[in-house]
Amino acid sequence: MAKSFCLLLCFLLFHGCLGRQQPSRQQKECSISRLNAQRPSRTIRSEAGVTEVFDHNSQDLQCASVAFVRYTIEPNGLLLPSYVNAHQLMYFVQGRGLQGIMITGCAETFQSFQESQQGQQQQQGQQGEQQQGQQGEQQGQQGQQGQQGQHGQQGQQFRGDQHQKIRDLEEGDVMVVPIGTGHFIFNNGGRRLVVVSVLDTSNDDNQLDVEPRRFYLAGNPQNEFQQQGEEQEGQQGEEQEGQQGREQQGQEQQGQQGREQQGSEGQQQQQQGEGNNIFSGFDAERLAEAFNVDVQIIRKLQGKNDRRGNIVRVEGGLQAVLPPRRKQQQQDPLYASGNGYEETICSMRLRQNIGDPRRADVYTPGGGHRTSVTGYDLPILRNTVRLSAHKGQLNQNAVMLPYYNVNAHSIIYVIRGSARIQVVQQNGQNVFNEEVQQGQVLVVPQNFASMIKARDSGFEYVAFKTHENAMINTLAGNLSLLRAMPLQVISSAFQLSDNQARQLKHNRQESVIAAQGSSRSQY
Repeated sequence: MAKSFCLLLCFLLFHGCLGRQQPSRQQKECSISRLNAQRPSRTIRSEAGVTEVFDHNSQDLQCASVAFVRYTIEPNGLLLPSYVNAHQLMYFVQGRGLQGIMITGCAETFQSFQESQQGQQQQQGQQGEQQQGQQGEQQGQQGQQGQQGQHGQQGQQFRGDQHQKIRDLEEGDVMVVPIGTGHFIFNNGGRRLVVVSVLDTSNDDNQLDVEPRRFYLAGNPQNEFQQQGEEQEGQQGEEQEGQQGREQQGQEQQGQQGREQQGSEGQQQQQQGEGNNIFSGFDAERLAEAFNVDVQIIRKLQGKNDRRGNIVRVEGGLQAVLPPRRKQQQQDPLYASGNGYEETICSMRLRQNIGDPRRADVYTPGGGHRTSVTGYDLPILRNTVRLSAHKGQLNQNAVMLPYYNVNAHSIIYVIRGSARIQVVQQNGQNVFNEEVQQGQVLVVPQNFASMIKARDSGFEYVAFKTHENAMINTLAGNLSLLRAMPLQVISSAFQLSDNQARQLKHNRQESVIAAQGSSRSQY
């Protein structure tokens, strides 16, 4: 009965499995005459890391209907558990860590009853009993058997831990976090862990508005999206109150908002005094009754005096049930192609590595490579999340041939190096022609043509796409639109001789990436 209830709960949460029509995207107006390479507009420093937020109200990100965040987590740092009103696609830029995804109704399949702890207590007792004689030792062994027999009946004697699956992630991994799903990240490596995240607020699974909202389950952190959203809501509320004739109350609220906006330090102190996680708004006594614990524990749960921020330090490292880590994570061909089991709700695959050059979809010797993850690789992208990504690397002065995204916006994050990127809109106007550098974000709208040329330092990036099976069309090379045209069409359209048309069509033999000084065909 309990198992049936859990499965029903899971199906209700992940309704895409019930044959519901695939969610569509809420389209936003994209009247763009100029694109901008963005840097973080807000930085939040915590005890064990930094959260950097890109302005989701910018014209570019609003056109794509996404938000973008970068987390830098120090060793032994824990990004506190939270959930958001959007599907997330995360890319692990640097380092390695552990990520927990909490899906309501799924079993706690990672279990450890830690018999060794009980054994240590019993061994201490046995050492004392040995001093009293052999007879006392036998009594201790009998007591041990009695405790083990009562272990399943008395929960208060439970000494171990059990929890849902924790995933071991590393540089190059893409991780899917479905909407409303609780998750946390812990840095168990020896260097900083850098993670970038795209939040798609336009998916129909988000029944709120397109404003990103993060709901923290612990601590008293500043909410990276809270400030702008709450100010806008407050202004709308004041206008409504003024229309209703509550002018005095509206003036008081305006005064309060003005005092709150005098400085971020004052706002931080106020949030730390009131609490900023989901539990802090509930009555402590009622929560204590709900959890069946003491009120003092609930005070800690509400975190009203917690000043550590959203990334906290875990002294001594995270103690969790984990399988042994393989030295080299190789993809099982059967697992990669899908055997049905991993497509169930509780065991669905949420991770794919696109950082390994050996798994490249496109490769040009001396030029670079490109690796994608789409709905064909991860069923959850196809059925629910409807996002995809690819990781690209261009060697020194290599070129990404002119192309455009057929069915998606592209959000490019620069991992390392620099490149000159040109973007052209439908009327032939150049809307971007600048150099992008490490840490910047550039949105390339759907169908806008673009070309990338790496600088001397090379260019490494990850591009998030707003379609689960994003496609591109190239404008030059052996798979391009021009290659598909008859010579007579090319010569007539561009007023070229037959020989010139033949050169335009055939001189570039690469399909997507061209190396510096690569050879040309002779016509």
